[in-house]
Amino acid sequence: MKSGYLYTLLGLLSFSSLGVLHKVADVKQCRPAAVNALIYGWSLLFSVLTVMLIKDSTPSAPASVISIAVPFGVAASIAILAFQAGIRHGDIATSWLAINLSAGIPTIASILIYNEPLSFQKTIALLLIPVSMTLLFIDKRHADRRREQSEPNAVASGRVRR
Repeated sequence: MKSGYLYTLLGLLSFSSLGVLHKVADVKQCRPAAVNALIYGWSLLFSVLTVMLIKDSTPSAPASVISIAVPFGVAASIAILAFQAGIRHGDIATSWLAINLSAGIPTIASILIYNEPLSFQKTIALLLIPVSMTLLFIDKRHADRRREQSEPNAVASGRVRR
């Protein structure tokens, strides 16, 4: 197996586990800021240990890497914090799908900025993103309506405590 496929598989599994772990944190009513801080604290420790033990060198980076890593880290931290705080107000499945569909933004940027070729498959995928988001919002609206309709019945039958 080529190492690129291995890294892709590891990325897929790792990002997938993030969604599950975010839901666990939400169910356990963890504070989003604490989750965010711990995620990045453990990430830093893991990265430093990886460089020191596997690469057998000290962690260092040229200024050009640091200049992009700092805004990258800030953006990632804000994204994770917003996501963790946001899932308290909606379904994890919908939130996670929206995050994954946001991959269209860097794809469009790559096409516009770096002249990445636009294949038929990419065009179809990019066109389906707004369709998917629309369907997610329609589903959310229907779920909210069903919940509103069932609440008066639940109160009348005594299933909901006041």
